[in-house]
Amino acid sequence: MHRLLQTDRELQLWRVSVGGPAWISWTLTLIWPRHAKRCPVLLSPDACWPHVLGNDAVSATLQQETALAWFNRTELAFDNDTAQREGPVFEHWPHLSSGCLAVWAWGLQCCVDALRQINDGRMSGIAVAGHSRGGKAALLATALDDRIDAVIAHNSGTAGAASLAITPPSAESLSQLASQFPHWLGPDTQQAAVREHLMAIDAPRFLLEHIAPRGVCLLQASDDLWANPEGTRHMAEVLGPHWQGHPRRLQWHERTGGHAMTAADWQKAAHFVREVLG
Repeated sequence: MHRLLQTDRELQLWRVSVGGPAWISWTLTLIWPRHAKRCPVLLSPDACWPHVLGNDAVSATLQQETALAWFNRTELAFDNDTAQREGPVFEHWPHLSSGCLAVWAWGLQCCVDALRQINDGRMSGIAVAGHSRGGKAALLATALDDRIDAVIAHNSGTAGAASLAITPPSAESLSQLASQFPHWLGPDTQQAAVREHLMAIDAPRFLLEHIAPRGVCLLQASDDLWANPEGTRHMAEVLGPHWQGHPRRLQWHERTGGHAMTAADWQKAAHFVREVLG
């Protein structure tokens, strides 16, 4: 169910509802470029972070004649300090074994459903973008849903775009992630045998290979050592053969600086979407 709350020439606010009869619902905001008759849509789950999804994001996407859509993933599953799987989705489905990352990825997929129903002929494709844990969720959603045409992951690190086979001492390990944020990954990753299996197959590489040859843009900061820029660089290098014939659909960009998503990062993301989706 997608109910229009408010609209003008540029801004639309929708309420996405799923799971009836006791609905789970959240707000989806959509800004269209004023003069574009047909354009791609860039969707982000990171509205819970105003410092990530703000004026820089809006300006960068609209300058590329791309629509920007966003929602607050914590309306589905909380991202709190209790390390517990909490929030409306877990209350609605108490026996769910997934972690928050999977729930946020599912939220992205539900918003893709909404965008496809909202679409009045203006949408030429859908890309998703996420920062840090939002990037992890964006990659997972794209691997699971081939209706998503491209993904941009910014400083997504472990359980994101960084290779588990290349984890320097300065980078977060899978064990550290599972210990500090057990609610992100789900209960199975508390077992050492499960983590060892994920590392043995380099699970992020498997995930990214499944996206090929759709668009993948990996954004990384050289000083964000915890997010493993070395492992992300390695991943971009080894994935190349899977995009044979479509080299511009796989891009990796590294800048100096730290973890935050900057205006320059949003410009890279928006340019990539326009280049790949037209």
